[in-house]
Amino acid sequence: MNDNALTPDAKGLLKNPLRAKPRKKNLILMQRDIAALEELYHHRTISSSQLAKLCFPDISYETARKRLRRLQQSGFMGAGNSSRMEGRGRPELIYFLSTAGAKILEQNQGISWESVPTGPPHVYHKEHFLRLVDIRLALEAAEKQGLISGLSWSSGREFWRELSGAMNTLEEQSDATIQFAYPGSEPMRILLEMDTGNFRQHRHWEPKIRSFLKLGHPIWVVTGALPRILTLRKWTAPLLEEANVDSDKCVFAVYNEIMQDGILGAMWHRTDGSTTNLRRKQEQVQDFSPQA
Repeated sequence: MNDNALTPDAKGLLKNPLRAKPRKKNLILMQRDIAALEELYHHRTISSSQLAKLCFPDISYETARKRLRRLQQSGFMGAGNSSRMEGRGRPELIYFLSTAGAKILEQNQGISWESVPTGPPHVYHKEHFLRLVDIRLALEAAEKQGLISGLSWSSGREFWRELSGAMNTLEEQSDATIQFAYPGSEPMRILLEMDTGNFRQHRHWEPKIRSFLKLGHPIWVVTGALPRILTLRKWTAPLLEEANVDSDKCVFAVYNEIMQDGILGAMWHRTDGSTTNLRRKQEQVQDFSPQA
């Protein structure tokens, strides 16, 4: 080939082929980047908009998305499409930890990287994990409105079960444990369960609720539709009677109503068929206080 026929850039590539793919500089991780990786550890998978709200609330969504993309491109987390749509009809990205991200958590948070679930979640569990994050964000919105204070969120070990498949060797765990206080009251602890619609009464639901009731904390159950609440109420009522606790020990709400009206604005159903919005009232604070 005649070198005179080549452009100056092409000649340079022939002399130094490595210039064709310049090496990227290592990304310097900021504290909020590590916080984003830790949130992925707690929630297993989080959508881009959820992660922006959790870890980048003081910058624009577009700026947060660019930073998340940099973290992905640097190999600290992976990404895939969710079933949720964002602007212009494109599917929203979800993020999950990579091995490199897990090792960063070990270095900075002391979490053994070998114990951290990495890679994409099973397609069946994806929306379940995203809805849990939605509930957490709804609680954070209630805290910003002054309806509650001192909010803390601890995820359950459902993803550990998914990872190991050891469903029968682990004690029943809720999807999340929430702690907060109504204004002027003592902190309280709530067990949160996201109903998948696939629980069986005797095989799944009864052992789960009996295990929760032993802890003495109120139970919040989020379902996909109102008819499902009717079924779960029927299954749960005799368990509450067996444990000698009131019908408001376990309450149920529909996910879409929580997203529309807020965590303390949606209609919550007690097992006896009565309803409450869980707003702070003196009698409700008493009802939902943890037992001694």
